[in-house]
Amino acid sequence: MSENDNLRWLDHLPVGWAQLYRDLLSDLAAAGITVCVDEVKEKFGSLRVHLEPRVSEARPYIGAAEERSKVTCQRCGEPGEMLMRNRIVATLCPAHGDGFSKPERPPVVTIYMKPGNISDE
Repeated sequence: MSENDNLRWLDHLPVGWAQLYRDLLSDLAAAGITVCVDEVKEKFGSLRVHLEPRVSEARPYIGAAEERSKVTCQRCGEPGEMLMRNRIVATLCPAHGDGFSKPERPPVVTIYMKPGNISDE
């Protein structure tokens, strides 16, 4: 899949993270890493990128993009921070964070896993 094919996921992202995602794809291409993006989304206030098949060489790039999303307003792309409102986590700048507040501690995420063959790769 080409970088342009992977751009179709832009419609599934908050507008403020569009450039972050484009930069990720450009960085991967510059490193000679070809990927097929299976899913891109916002979850718990940060960017999530899933590849199919998984490409281990892409992990550091994806991890860096996910970390940058935690300090980038998902509405406008300006510097932001993770905020909460009614158990909803969002990364927002002061201009877009009305009604949200800083969590007293990081959000707790519960993961339920199905039994079966679980591997890192």
